[in-house]
Amino acid sequence: MRRVIAAAVVLAAAGGTARARGFRGSVDRFQGGAFLHYELTGLSVVDEGATPARAHEVVLAGARLHGFVGQNASVNYHIGFDVAVGGAFSLPGRSGGAGFAYDVALFPIGVVVRGGRTSIIGFSAGIGASGATGVLDDAMTFPLETFAEVGGGRLRLLARARATYIAFADNRQSAAPSIAFADELEGMLALRVGRHFEDFGFPSGNGGFVGVAYKEIATARMVGLVVGYSIDMATPRRWRDKARQERQEREDRRERERERERRKKRPRPS
Repeated sequence: MRRVIAAAVVLAAAGGTARARGFRGSVDRFQGGAFLHYELTGLSVVDEGATPARAHEVVLAGARLHGFVGQNASVNYHIGFDVAVGGAFSLPGRSGGAGFAYDVALFPIGVVVRGGRTSIIGFSAGIGASGATGVLDDAMTFPLETFAEVGGGRLRLLARARATYIAFADNRQSAAPSIAFADELEGMLALRVGRHFEDFGFPSGNGGFVGVAYKEIATARMVGLVVGYSIDMATPRRWRDKARQERQEREDRRERERERERRKKRPRPS
């Protein structure tokens, strides 16, 4: 009986160890990362289009938190959340009103392609809401966004473009002068100056950025500046690390073989 119990204990321990290794292996297989932006954007109407603008300036402050995860070193599932609040108004001497402005969006569906250590390019689809009290009708939004972050050193390029479909606000539909397939259009291009570090083996970076912003809304074209601060972090792309290790091991083997050959060719002392 004691032998049976002992055997059962050994088998249970072995099974537990195997499950623990399997769990650690599953965790090790996951790849991913995240980025966080704090942004302040100021836009001014440069072309009112077919409809006179009810506000000529917009200032929004907000944040973007996006993440991506998967078991592939290059392609990951993406999810994100954007929120910005501020005001829409007209400067003295220009006709128009003023009101509280907001823009919020959840991106539950998306894909990210990784390149190098921390560079990414992605596409996502979302649902949200935007408007400005007394100035821009409230609406439900369905944005499609392409974004990219390139560079892992002191300089990092930040870019995004978004085409948005509008519901429950007729005067905001088909109101992007440059495109026919969406109701609104916007974009941002910025350069971040900061630093890169790899604490605990995770390639990461942060720094301040400045760039240009563009928006087409309610037949108006708007141009402005964006400033902010961003943080990015990602897991190491393990297949790249493994390939680098394998190349190094091959080089070490070849070097050892060359050393043995040199030793064989050395003249022996008489």
